[in-house]
Amino acid sequence: MLISYVVPAYDAATTIGRTLNSVFAEYLPEGLSAEVIVIDDGSSDGIALARAVDHYPGARLLVHDVNRGMCAARNTGIFASRGDLVAILDADDELTPEWPKTLSAIMDEWPAQNEVCYAACRNPDGRVTAQDPDYRGPLTLSDILNERKSGEYMPLFRGDYVRSRGYVDLGLRKSCGIVSYIRFALDGPFWVSNRILRIYHEGRGDSVTFEWTSPAKARETALCYAALFERYDDLFQREAPRVWRTKQLRLAVYLRFAGMPNAWKQWRKAASFFCFKESLGSLLILAMGSRAGAWIASTVRDAGLIKRYG
Repeated sequence: MLISYVVPAYDAATTIGRTLNSVFAEYLPEGLSAEVIVIDDGSSDGIALARAVDHYPGARLLVHDVNRGMCAARNTGIFASRGDLVAILDADDELTPEWPKTLSAIMDEWPAQNEVCYAACRNPDGRVTAQDPDYRGPLTLSDILNERKSGEYMPLFRGDYVRSRGYVDLGLRKSCGIVSYIRFALDGPFWVSNRILRIYHEGRGDSVTFEWTSPAKARETALCYAALFERYDDLFQREAPRVWRTKQLRLAVYLRFAGMPNAWKQWRKAASFFCFKESLGSLLILAMGSRAGAWIASTVRDAGLIKRYG
């Protein structure tokens, strides 16, 4: 069995070595092999990145002449992959020690009818980045829409399946993964494994937890939410009406952080006693203005009063 690790890289020459070391440092048992496809997504440090990748015979580098964004880079790697399995890995994250043993255990439990598996992650401090760290089992479309079992996972795909589908590329630098994962879930349930396969480094420039209230990051998130509602608004209203409202309220907040128009109009559209706490919280953030509101939101998130992952 061949597993293909797809690694988008943007200005990641100083961190890619750690990622590749974690893949190739482990002994691979008979019957398992690995390839890593690194995609230079228009980096300014492309020469240094190429030199770093060149140290690893099992890795190959593909190059975008200009920055095309996370999903475009993932798709370039996916469509070039050859693996029976395809896994998405970030350019400064690592696989856990003895990952081949963990992967083998995941494969034993992953039902053949599920095309997608979410493998658990932890941060460098050992915190599992999932809402329910002990959960193992199916993840349905309804679960995803209603934000059940949410968190930061490592996606694994059956190779032929993901090469036939790819990610939805919205032309954004960030992945806006929710649009793609809903599309994947429309094909059938995922499998969730509580076995930890990836060490997720928070605070990197492209992570969901780094400067998430900055105008640039907020604009990308607002555009992501707008695309999500354009495609799946009716689905959310029918299957997850409360989450539909809370996401609409989040969009209002991100519009405010980004300095984009219609934040108050968006809030009025979604505010309801049905989600009183979220309506009030977003109202206060909007009323405080972008700087003070962003500080409050970050403080509340760091305190764990709103979810950190997913």
